[in-house]
Amino acid sequence: MSHPQAAIFAEMGQHQWYVHLSRNDGADLGAIRSALTQLRSDCEAKSINLVLGFGPDLLADLGGDVPDDFQKFETVQSTDGSGREAKGTQEELLLWLNSPQKDDVWKAQYDARTALAGHMSVARETPTFIYGESLDMTGFIDGTGNPEPSDEPEVALVPDGSAGAGGSFILAQRWVHDLTGWNEMSVEDQEKVFGRTKADSTRLDQQEDFSHLAHVELRDGETADATKPKRNEIARRSTPYAFHDGTVGLYFMAFCREQAPFRERLSAMYGQDGQPRDKLTDFSNPASGSYYFAPSAEQLSKMIG
Repeated sequence: MSHPQAAIFAEMGQHQWYVHLSRNDGADLGAIRSALTQLRSDCEAKSINLVLGFGPDLLADLGGDVPDDFQKFETVQSTDGSGREAKGTQEELLLWLNSPQKDDVWKAQYDARTALAGHMSVARETPTFIYGESLDMTGFIDGTGNPEPSDEPEVALVPDGSAGAGGSFILAQRWVHDLTGWNEMSVEDQEKVFGRTKADSTRLDQQEDFSHLAHVELRDGETADATKPKRNEIARRSTPYAFHDGTVGLYFMAFCREQAPFRERLSAMYGQDGQPRDKLTDFSNPASGSYYFAPSAEQLSKMIG
């Protein structure tokens, strides 16, 4: 039986750090393995939660067990002429670290980046934090649609007997919010966009066809039909960020046993499946997007030592 990387399901620390990297020409796989082995050791010593995610090419080149239907992220464009899109920026390696101690997280990722220099370059990084009681910058509770914690492994992990068993597909996106436009709306209109109440995240009985929930809550039959069972659930681990230039938003990270449910949700949000576009995309859109795979603990040790 394979076991997941433990930090996927661990209680998240207050301070998060996401680092995306891609290989340079002539990169040495041995040097990459050595740097990641040291990072794992450093994080264990400091009790830092660490998840390592690999893009399709790097996973294969490191000898990982490549799961079925592992695709690169391609930009998802709206079909209504609005120009809204979920931008694809597929990178090769994701480091996700979190801890109650910001200094420990910073030092661990800095040392890893230093060790990888010359072999991999940082494409982007995003420090994030937990805001209130798991709030998004919009003021709505994030992650309400998650399955019960006891059910998350079944939702997030590739089952035994399949390629990549014990691992998990990752969707990682940095969403940029237009908080000025958002806050100009009444709370009632904001709730219609989300499909939930703002105060306590109660699901609205009547869903607008443009609501976010109507696009991402997958059900047997019509999407968001509360009389039907949920299907293809995902485990969200999203946190907000705020940059010094005033840019704010949500770093969306989610885990699933398959990649297709991610693609289905994004296709629906941008109207590619015939639905009206998700109105939330009038106020927030991703500046980056990548798919990764988090191999099982056993596979990770085989890949990098």
